Amino acid sequence: MPPANASSDPRLAAARILGRVEARGAHAARLLSDEPPLTRELVLGSLRWQATLDALLAPASSRPLASLDPAVRAVLRAGLYEARRLDTPVPVAVAEAVRVAKIVAPRAAGLVNAVLRRAAVAAWPDPEDERLPLALRTSHPEWLVARWLALLGEPAARAALVADQQPAPLALYGAAGEIEALRRAGGVIEPHPAVAGSWLVRGGAEQAVAAVRAGRVYAIDPSAVAVARVVPPVDGLVADLAAAPGGKSLVLRRERPSVRHLALDRHPGRLALMRRNLGSAQGLVVADAVAPPLRPGCCAAVLLDAPCSGTGTLRRHPEIRWRVGPGGLAGLAATQRQLAAAGAALLAPGGVLVYATCSLEPEENAAIVVGLGLEALPTGRLLTDDVARVDLPSGGVVIPPSADGDGFTVHALRRPA
Repeated sequence: MPPANASSDPRLAAARILGRVEARGAHAARLLSDEPPLTRELVLGSLRWQATLDALLAPASSRPLASLDPAVRAVLRAGLYEARRLDTPVPVAVAEAVRVAKIVAPRAAGLVNAVLRRAAVAAWPDPEDERLPLALRTSHPEWLVARWLALLGEPAARAALVADQQPAPLALYGAAGEIEALRRAGGVIEPHPAVAGSWLVRGGAEQAVAAVRAGRVYAIDPSAVAVARVVPPVDGLVADLAAAPGGKSLVLRRERPSVRHLALDRHPGRLALMRRNLGSAQGLVVADAVAPPLRPGCCAAVLLDAPCSGTGTLRRHPEIRWRVGPGGLAGLAATQRQLAAAGAALLAPGGVLVYATCSLEPEENAAIVVGLGLEALPTGRLLTDDVARVDLPSGGVVIPPSADGDGFTVHALRRPA
């Protein structure tokens, strides 16, 4: 089978990518890097609305959806998404799905035709109908909805769930002069409403992407910029563990040029990308953050954005919600606990560890920092921007996902002097 991006047929490419995402655990964003807008919309939209799509497809099918081949489920979901969420006339969307089915699963073409014709006329769940489960109306797993309602409270949780269903705009970090140059070139760019120095591209993305590739501006989520600023001003070495691709290090180096910074990552390729983004190899070290090549107590501050489940990034990576479950968080927590302990060991007396994840789940956050023997600081007071947040009993904060930024959990902890 040829690579999905080798196809000039956007619907066929979408079906193949969706099949790989489900059957092989592939990452949609990586497979979509060179795809046209229709393919991107079909893939990401089908993943975002998968639960709702399946709820409409299931009663229209004589066979359980789970018994179908992943390629068939992919065609059904993409076809129904196009029929119900895009401007394509329903007969055209159904006919195109049948055409794709004849290529990827010929024996199922009749089933695809029959199921889509029935499902396409079913009522889409009313997002305001409180009689329907919130998980169905916002297409999230029930376990995740229940957790977020308990963690964030109902208004913030609902807003986060709704935000997850919207495409994330391209966000830039850079000097005002560069932004003005992009505007003169036709870009429609707005300042982020809460994070100074972050900009949201509303139009003219081609020019913005070219500026990112040229190194004139940097693509980084505004919430990540706010997390970097939680690191307090210090007189001494600041180590960024697991630093690649380097957005937070870039913020720290540009905004605090007089402070010594060291950035570590165990992946040479990712560190090479970071070197291009920063424009320098100075202070970049290939090293495993679990065993950093630094003497204990040498750092005034440590920033650790730990690898995590990524539940705060569902706008960008919608497939995560269908892969992660509460039972799988323990395995991630074991590594996170090792990383946090290694970071804590690097702190000098009075030094501060900023532990962050782009996950909202307590197992990956509060449960990790509680046993480090460090003093919890009221992290909300360290956020220099007017970012919406929920304060945690652990002293940390949750930045909920929003239309303008990813979700994060952040803790600032100090080693007693």
